[in-house]
Amino acid sequence: MAMSSITAVARLVHLTPSISSNPKPFLSPKPLFTLFSLKSSSYSPIISSSSSLNSSSSSSSAAAPNSSIRMSYDKQLAAAKKAASLAATLCQNVQKGLLQSDVQSKSDKSPVTVADYGSQVLVSFVLQKELPDQAFSLVAEEDSGDLRKEESQETLQRITKLVNDTIANDGSYKVSPLSEGDVLTIIDSGMSEGGPNGQHWVLDPIDGTKGFLRGDQYAIALGLLDEGKVVLGVLACPNLPLESIASGNQSALNKASAGCLFSAQLSCGTYMESLEGSPPVKVHVSNTENPEEASFFESYEAAHSSHSLSGSIAKKLGVKAPPVRIDSQAKYGALSRGDGAIYLRFPNKGYREKIWDHAAGYIVVAEAGGVASDAAGEPLDFSKGRYLDLDTGIIVTNRKLMPALLKAVQDSLKEEVLPSL
Repeated sequence: MAMSSITAVARLVHLTPSISSNPKPFLSPKPLFTLFSLKSSSYSPIISSSSSLNSSSSSSSAAAPNSSIRMSYDKQLAAAKKAASLAATLCQNVQKGLLQSDVQSKSDKSPVTVADYGSQVLVSFVLQKELPDQAFSLVAEEDSGDLRKEESQETLQRITKLVNDTIANDGSYKVSPLSEGDVLTIIDSGMSEGGPNGQHWVLDPIDGTKGFLRGDQYAIALGLLDEGKVVLGVLACPNLPLESIASGNQSALNKASAGCLFSAQLSCGTYMESLEGSPPVKVHVSNTENPEEASFFESYEAAHSSHSLSGSIAKKLGVKAPPVRIDSQAKYGALSRGDGAIYLRFPNKGYREKIWDHAAGYIVVAEAGGVASDAAGEPLDFSKGRYLDLDTGIIVTNRKLMPALLKAVQDSLKEEVLPSL
């Protein structure tokens, strides 16, 4: 790679239906792409005309995933694994030296850390470097609003240093350090709305922020939508051991771990490997048919999911094992390898699920033989933008247990009123 001039193209675009007979992303005459020319290491915004955008994006427009010929997403999956793994490295380093000053408060009162922003920057950076010829659209949790405030300048400096140190230590990308302005611009590359047309990456840079702050479970969760369908997903779970955590195996949970990396691609199965790079192993959900033998996962925080409702459902099913309560989409990863048989999530009334909280985990479980639905038995629909429109909650299990689980869920919902916000 030539050191004198390295060009990375980040196209920030919301893809909408084409009006032509050959479906392709339609680009408004208004310039929607921002091109970042990385010369001497700086991202400088350049606005391109829509005519050049159409020509550059048409070659990378993918056929719908339900095509009769199976699409291959091998290149995107490799890039996603690299991106999530590098973000996990940053997060692990931050967690080791976590200070209370690392925590900010957003308007929605959810905690945001230096690692949260840094993770998002690294994922966006790596995807654009690894896939320079593909239109880039990212639906992500964070934007740079808080970091642009005067009181956040020290935090921004720390994020920038962490990102640059992580890139330099990795050694894969021979670029000069990013500036603080570059970091802000990259963060805002995640402002896509997603939707049913074209390809969109979906990212939660740290899913399970409270678990991260406690030193417990969290995940870097990255998925890819193609025509509104989740076609690949990666879960980097730095604190999840390779061995089973079935029935709340505390010895495994408390043991120092290299962490797990789960990856799944449409029609290709789900694989697990160590974040340190062990050979991938194909995994499968639990095959149990007897509800009494099924253990279930639920959110660690009672504020994130109704524990009382989960208890009622478990009682109706005859589940004997106590619930395993851990944070983040690490639950999806653990479920995909058979550590438990059921995952129940019933947030407080009025809460709207975001697609980044489930996209990656959904396909990791689905490709491992599992099935997910809302409380009405309807499949999860990731094509509606940044939110999931669903009935009451999310239930995940194997195909054999789903009918009994769904009945227990619906019976319990009739008996119990969910707490209000």
